[in-house]
Order: sequence, then structure tokens, then C-alpha cells
Amino acid sequence: MKILFSFDLKDKYLESIKNSFDNIEVKKSEDMNVLNKEIKDTDVLVAMLMRKFDTNLIKKEDNLKWIQSWSAGVDKFLEDNNFKYLKENDISLTSVRGIHKDSMSEQVMGYLISFSRRLPELMKLQKQKDWERLKVDYLKDKTLSIFGLGAVGKEVAKKAQTFKMNVIGVKRNTDVVIPGVEAIYSPDQAEQVLNKSDYVVVTMPLTEETRGYFDYDKFKAMQETACFINVARGEIIKEKEMIKALNEDLIAGAALDVFEEEPLPKSSPLYEMDNVIITPHTSGLFPDYNKGAVEIFKNNLSLFLEGKELMNVIDPNRQY
Repeated sequence: MKILFSFDLKDKYLESIKNSFDNIEVKKSEDMNVLNKEIKDTDVLVAMLMRKFDTNLIKKEDNLKWIQSWSAGVDKFLEDNNFKYLKENDISLTSVRGIHKDSMSEQVMGYLISFSRRLPELMKLQKQKDWERLKVDYLKDKTLSIFGLGAVGKEVAKKAQTFKMNVIGVKRNTDVVIPGVEAIYSPDQAEQVLNKSDYVVVTMPLTEETRGYFDYDKFKAMQETACFINVARGEIIKEKEMIKALNEDLIAGAALDVFEEEPLPKSSPLYEMDNVIITPHTSGLFPDYNKGAVEIFKNNLSLFLEGKELMNVIDPNRQY
């Protein structure tokens, strides 16, 4: 059994994997020339898709049976008909879905508190040594809508309940009960949800259906006092149309951790907007990420070697 890592995972983690299983060979490289050679007899490919990675690598070996993504998002495989290839060749694709739920939900709550208590404005006044008591609010009884109720969305709902918020959600399958979520709507009911929301949080996966989902009309449907938060993928938002909505005061503000182009170009008008909070794709970062991801992979590898169903399998039809 040969496992190939396409990124530079520390040797201590590779040794942990080797020592946990018999008769496995583990290789790693970031060099595409090396990867093209090593892939030829690889059974399992472990890929960091957020980094520069040629997904055509998966089409160069008939022995490949399983790809483990080292991130929760697998939208890189939307390119070049890769999902179709995986389906036709019976190659399983899994993610580390759920690993980010604590860090991402905490960052979302940080945004919510920042908007409610007007912390960015107060920090500016502090630097100016200006004692001005701004009119602030609280989160209690405010309506929070979560677009995407996966692991991260569910954790956001759980934390929002602690702040006594009214939580509603948008999900393809509405026939479910999720703790902390008062009502679940379908994507077709988005305007109804946006009309009643004080805060809108996006945690949905990037797929062909969700690409560009939030356009000018969606922002126009929001309340003028509402704030928009995106910790999912930048491509889910039509960025220019969001900027237009902000300039026209259709929404009160935005907190953005992800963007259509990263790093966000210095020429972006978002940098100059006082009602926008920008963070450089940090919501999924936390100490010991690799330690947690290794444990998920090892659990999945045990299932794989036993011929059992893997965890966090991506459905090629839904693309998440």
C-alpha cells in the first residue's frame, strides 16, 4: 500500500502514520516532477488543495483508489471535469470536514460582536484619544441566518444560542432538525430569509450551484441595517455586486475572510470601507491543525484497509 503526500507534512506526522499500520509505504513531495513519477504506483493520494496543485496528477495512474483532501473544501476538483473523472473511475474523495468548526465559528462570533458593539470604530477612537460613547447594541433577540448548515454552520448556530439570538438557516434538505436552529428554508426561499435577518453568515460549500450565489439582488433583499459575513469561499459572492450594494448602503456592513482573488489586491476598494472587516483567510487556522487532520486520516485509512465505508466522502453529484 503506497500513500503519496503532495505537500510537506512534518516527518513526525508521517512517522505516526507509518507506525500505526503494517505494510504501508509513505512518500511526500511538493515537486510536480517528483509527484508525476511517484503517482504511477500510488494507492492513496493526500493533497493540500489550497496550495498550488495540478489536479491532472490524478489522471496519470490507474491504481489510484482514494484521494484524501487535507482541507474541508474540495472545490479545486470542480476544475477540468475532475469530479466526473473520479466518479467514472471509482476513486473515492474525502475531506477533513468538521476540523475547522471551532475556529471558524469563534471567528464568526467575533465578527458579530464587533459589529454589534462597534469595536472597530471604538478602536479608531482609542488611537485618536477620543472619548466618544457610541450607540451600541447587543446580539440578544437579533435574527441570524446561516447559509449552509454543515459542521461549521451548526457550530455557529450553537454558539449564537448562547447569545440568545434567533437562528434560522438555509439548507438543500429542509426535512431535518438541527439543535439551535428555529427554522430551515430551502435556497429558493433565500429572499424571505434575507428580508428578516439582522446578520447573514455564509458557511456553504463552493459548488457549481453556489458559485456567484450572492449577487446584487440578494444584497438588495437584505435589510439596510443588516451585516453580511462570509467565511466560506470568495467565489460564492459576486464581489463587485457586493461592493456596489455597500456603496449604495443596501447593507450596513460586511466581514470577509475569503475573496474571489487571494491575496486581496491592494487596489480593492474593500480596504477603504469603514464598514468592512477584512481578515486574510484566517478563520480555519488554529494550533495543531495537522495533528487533528492526521487523526482523521488515520481513522479513514483504517476503514479503507478494512474495506469499510470511508468518513467524509464527497458526493460527486452534490460536490460536497
